[in-house]
Amino acid sequence: MPPGPRGGDAIDAAIDDSGAIGFVSVCRGDDPTSRYLTGLDAEFDVVYVRLPGETHLRVPSTVDIPDGDAASIRVDDRPAGQAAAAVLAAQAETGTVLTPQTVPHDAALHLESAGYELSSTTAVQDARATKDAAELDAIEGVQRAAKRAISAAAVILADAHVEDEALVWSDAPLSTERIRRQVNATLAVEGVDSAGATTVTTGTRGGRESAVELVPGEPIVVSVSPRGPTGYRGALARTFVVDADGGWERRAHVACAAARDVALVEADPGADAGFVGSEIRAETAAFGFSMADEVTRDVGGGLGLSAREDPPLDGDAELATGNVLRVRSAITHATHGRVELTDVLVVEDDGPRYLTDAPTTLDPSRWTE
Repeated sequence: MPPGPRGGDAIDAAIDDSGAIGFVSVCRGDDPTSRYLTGLDAEFDVVYVRLPGETHLRVPSTVDIPDGDAASIRVDDRPAGQAAAAVLAAQAETGTVLTPQTVPHDAALHLESAGYELSSTTAVQDARATKDAAELDAIEGVQRAAKRAISAAAVILADAHVEDEALVWSDAPLSTERIRRQVNATLAVEGVDSAGATTVTTGTRGGRESAVELVPGEPIVVSVSPRGPTGYRGALARTFVVDADGGWERRAHVACAAARDVALVEADPGADAGFVGSEIRAETAAFGFSMADEVTRDVGGGLGLSAREDPPLDGDAELATGNVLRVRSAITHATHGRVELTDVLVVEDDGPRYLTDAPTTLDPSRWTE
């Protein structure tokens, strides 16, 4: 379990580089940044103050003071800016204070009226983009659960049979909703939260919000983005076809698989993240699919305590060792439906690797071999 607060070293470096006296953030409830900075799974607001080498948290009197060996935690019911200023005063009565761009306006006013000049920093955002060993272990554990959940869907589809041009499983018509429930049940058994992100879609008939009965020959996309007990997310999507005829969906799947492989070639430390994203799109389109109308724009980006973090795969950031990326290749057609493959990749010193070895096949029976 990833221990305690994070980001302190990165904030200290930013303080030192800028000549500031400290850093202040107002952490809102269970916001991922709050969990990252405080190490707490809290539903209440926390005033976070970092002095060089020291973390100070101020919480309201309406809650029990949480345990926090790595931080000084005290009750303070004053407005956030005033509570932070009181901590800063032990270091200096004036000076520059670093804050994220999201610092509330009223907190900023209180800090400025107390004599502090504010300067925006992306230190926390940048630190979150690179995962340490404990964070990577947490994400990898969620990915294992995601693989088992997708496997549960594959087993159901492999066991289904065709009756009156529909798929039947366990003596009843098989629908997107029945699969979604089984996938979520598997995630629960694995000890992770579906986070409301499990989707099962088929063909061109929807399936995201309602139960759609499944038929042979249509691509069925099962996608999960579960959240583990420490808050870290995973992401996995696979496409299945029962009784495929080898038509459009086969060609689309070959294109998505090739695009998926491109990330293993291009996502090295020092590579341009936007270039990796453009190569994924270009490889997908190389199989004759329209870049404008069929190839997905969302090819992924950073993943951690949030499903979407830095670095995005459509920006100009440089990939670094420790980046964990959601890599997505997908093709959508107005008549045939959608094919998608999504995985989680980690950038390591000797190159990238996917965190699971989940099969990519369209044939669900291959998952049971």
